[in-house]
Amino acid sequence: MLLEDYASVMAPAATGIAGVEVTLGTGCRVVGKQSVGNLEITTIETDGAMFRVSLEVPLGDVEGYWYPNVSMRALPADWSGRDKTSIISSSPLGCVYDRHGNSILAFCFDRQIEESQLRFGVSEEHKSFVIYYEHDPKGPRTIRLATARAGLGHAEAVGLLRDWLRDDIGEPLPVPFAGTVPVYCTWYAYAQNIDAQKIERDAALAAELGCKAVIIDDGWQKLATGRWYAGCGDWVADPVKFPDMAGHIDRVHGLGMSVILWVAPLLLGENSEAYARLKQFAPYHNADGWRASALDPRHQEVRDHFVSTCVRLVRDYGVDGLKIDFLDGVVAYQGTPTGGDIPDVGQALHATLQQLKAELQAAGLDEVLIEFRQAYVGPATAPYGNLLRVGDCPVDANQNRRATVNMRMIAAGQVIHSDPTVWDHRAGAEPAARQLLNAYFSVPQVSMDLTSLPWAQRKAVQTVLESWMEDREAVLFGEVSAGLPSEGYPVVQARHQGRLVVGVYQQMVVEIGLDGVDELKLLNATSHDRIVVRWTGKPMRLSGIAHSAHGDIGIPLEVSTEGLTELTIPVSGIATLKVLNE
Repeated sequence: MLLEDYASVMAPAATGIAGVEVTLGTGCRVVGKQSVGNLEITTIETDGAMFRVSLEVPLGDVEGYWYPNVSMRALPADWSGRDKTSIISSSPLGCVYDRHGNSILAFCFDRQIEESQLRFGVSEEHKSFVIYYEHDPKGPRTIRLATARAGLGHAEAVGLLRDWLRDDIGEPLPVPFAGTVPVYCTWYAYAQNIDAQKIERDAALAAELGCKAVIIDDGWQKLATGRWYAGCGDWVADPVKFPDMAGHIDRVHGLGMSVILWVAPLLLGENSEAYARLKQFAPYHNADGWRASALDPRHQEVRDHFVSTCVRLVRDYGVDGLKIDFLDGVVAYQGTPTGGDIPDVGQALHATLQQLKAELQAAGLDEVLIEFRQAYVGPATAPYGNLLRVGDCPVDANQNRRATVNMRMIAAGQVIHSDPTVWDHRAGAEPAARQLLNAYFSVPQVSMDLTSLPWAQRKAVQTVLESWMEDREAVLFGEVSAGLPSEGYPVVQARHQGRLVVGVYQQMVVEIGLDGVDELKLLNATSHDRIVVRWTGKPMRLSGIAHSAHGDIGIPLEVSTEGLTELTIPVSGIATLKVLNE
């Protein structure tokens, strides 16, 4: 169906990409080919006509299609797969993989900032997988297509493409220590019902449990009531909830906690004082989702408002960073006419972020933390945001895990933060620990009314976060490997300087190799109290202990790594094992 839709404006092209049929739109032609390691780079030129490229591969033993905004469905039909891309949404990158997790076709286009569109899926008629890429160049343009050698692991193939894209985006924004430690977030705990007293109380409890940063989420600003955003636009502290915001931030700092403040500077509500001044630049109103309008960054007035708001909040309140939300809302303007000075939404937001970075540096605030959230997590964001957060998935531990692993695959120097973890405070220690274990291969965030937690859950949080701090270097900066994305990454492993951390999320036989490993950490996030391991490599002896979610006195473990081993580890528990010989 997809191939037929564009057949009249496409023609076959000789690219030399093995096993891939390529067609180009009218006015497009191949002008160069280059091999760089395991990548093939094809340079395509357009005379100003719409840039169209389709890639088609036989299905073979296909298992799924990975892309930055990947949905739960691994193999869409070609009439349903869609991904709008730009710096504010996803990235023009994808990988068709087989049931072994190896790449059938991994590709990317070097248009990371400007608006583009991808359609993709299984062609029912041709028994093939098709990718169709479209970009309006607005004039003559050269665009490069990179494809990775077929047969590489899907994560390796995506990583090669990500690193190739990094060459064009500049140096990533450095990540201060405060962006790499556990976070207490107010959102799921209280929504907009927050105030200075409540946050200072919970921040003190969070520090005792192992958190070292606080995100003051939506609700701190004036007119933040009723859950929605009709009051957004002025970005000043609510005088009742936070009568002295700078003093409040100082008191949280006094607890040894960094502070990140939530802001959505492209939302404009009709109840704000800014509405009269800016409403002409916000024609799109999301009545159902936000009950507010989206400011269009294609206007310089909007970019100035965005930047001055962010700089003012950091400077006047003394916060360590900003959680900048809802940037992807302006996708609504993609492809629409504008009276602004930049016609492309992606380019306009890129200019906004460049201006923000420059003005923060000019104000001596260049070490600030900037957190972005799915879907604006592509490599092009790296010079402007040093933290990437999973999109909202409250209580969905499996999605939190899947998304953190997916985002790690395309992060170009940023640190990944989980969606804030939340659970039922009446449910016992194991559900609380399970949420954090699923966020273990990112910076974990906790978002509960900490005064409501029973002792067992507080102990569970403390136990997991203490363990995470021991493994921090490995899980954030080590070499991470995971299983098939279509199976939700049932096993995730991170290796770093003699430490191996293995998270097990489904009951299965787990393969573990201990070459170069001094200490092994096993996370049992399954529903069973046993993990079965198939050891690879030469036999070794391990000794250690398995703790429950309560962190109490655990189960001694003495292991000989030959064949299959059944290890007793409590549900939502953690085992730590030393390698005794090699």
